[in-house]
Amino acid sequence: MSPRFETARFHVQSGPDSLFVRVRHILRDPVRLTARGGHVVERMRQREAPVEELLLLDPRTWDLVSAEVRTDTGKWVKATWRVRADGRDWWVVVGLGNALVTVIDVDPWRRGRGPDIVADGPLYAKVDAVNAELMRGA
Repeated sequence: MSPRFETARFHVQSGPDSLFVRVRHILRDPVRLTARGGHVVERMRQREAPVEELLLLDPRTWDLVSAEVRTDTGKWVKATWRVRADGRDWWVVVGLGNALVTVIDVDPWRRGRGPDIVADGPLYAKVDAVNAELMRGA
């Protein structure tokens, strides 16, 4: 099943800043994530994830890594956070409505700066403008 819309990924180190300000605004308070659906439950089991620790998003102690946006609207749909739990580094992908999308145990050196990261161009400018405007209204 293909997604209803296309997304693009941006990295916290290459911006745009307005996107990451917006993500941090939306996810500014500690929250319990919901893990619904077979995919996320199965991934957590397969990866022997520390479920309780990874379901408690704390933006004060977790590091924001990247954000995905809809390419048609420029609005945020998912964010990846890094947290150390149970002696391992984890990427925790959080979607709209505080939904846990997936968890991935990663090497400590991994930063998520692959070739699919948007760092400039028309989409970058659009995402910057959309999120700056959204924050003016926040």
